[in-house]
Amino acid sequence: MNRLRKYDTLLFFLFILPWIIGFITFFLFPFGTSVFYAFTDARLPGATNFNFVGIDNFTHMMDDPIFLKSLMNTMFFVVFGVPIVTAGMLGLAMLLNFNVKGIALFRTFFYLPTLVPIVATVIIWRLVFNSEFGILNAGLGALGIGKVDWIGGEHTIKPVIIMLQVWISGSGVLIFLAALKNVPRHLYEAAAIDGASGIRRFFQITLPMISPSILFVIIIQTMYNFQMFTEALLLSKGGPNYSAYTFVYNIYKSAFTDLKFSMAMTQSIFLFAVISLVTLILMKVSNRFVYYEGER
Repeated sequence: MNRLRKYDTLLFFLFILPWIIGFITFFLFPFGTSVFYAFTDARLPGATNFNFVGIDNFTHMMDDPIFLKSLMNTMFFVVFGVPIVTAGMLGLAMLLNFNVKGIALFRTFFYLPTLVPIVATVIIWRLVFNSEFGILNAGLGALGIGKVDWIGGEHTIKPVIIMLQVWISGSGVLIFLAALKNVPRHLYEAAAIDGASGIRRFFQITLPMISPSILFVIIIQTMYNFQMFTEALLLSKGGPNYSAYTFVYNIYKSAFTDLKFSMAMTQSIFLFAVISLVTLILMKVSNRFVYYEGER
């Protein structure tokens, strides 16, 4: 029996060996290197002429107004963008949940933007929201409304980015659609017999039954918004007056433009800690609003 158990253990580790190698190579080693450089004054990756500076990088980071601006912008996208995008995903999923003729075609159309690379999507978005020859401003002009500087406006660039996230939210819509399909129909039938309205059925049946999917989408979307980079870089290069200057974009600029590699590593460690803390808080408070049918 012991020999068989040892054989099974050895076989198990052989099967997961590729994952272990990948985890060490692509996560553990880079993470350890980042932590090491965060306490130095290295200007380039792989530099050998550096000094240990202790926590000076963390102190200087908190005194940097651009860093604080990028942090506030990122928190805006997390606090306001995540609920808006999640609600948009759920609304689209509920519309696509109706059994009408041709609904499969509509579901395909709504998912197609997800298949387009984000770089191409941002370029298309720039054509739509361009202040001079954009399609949206052309439509507003036909209605007698003046041009709006969507991308160049300090107060309009953030809503544009949030709308872009809704546009590419096909994966989240698919998750919600699958969750809606798994809600037992007899619950709606029983509620209808009791005279419950559609709104009450939504809040008393639909939301509790799909709450695990809502939690999953919120966590994934929160991580995505904390690490937002492509939209800020290609859409407005940080926006006017740093209005779309996200946290990861600031890390990128620190490392490859300002040549402050150690500061970029410091910011990366800080971002990792913030994402871990927020995720932990979401998981802790989820017991209050997430319903797991198998645990009841």
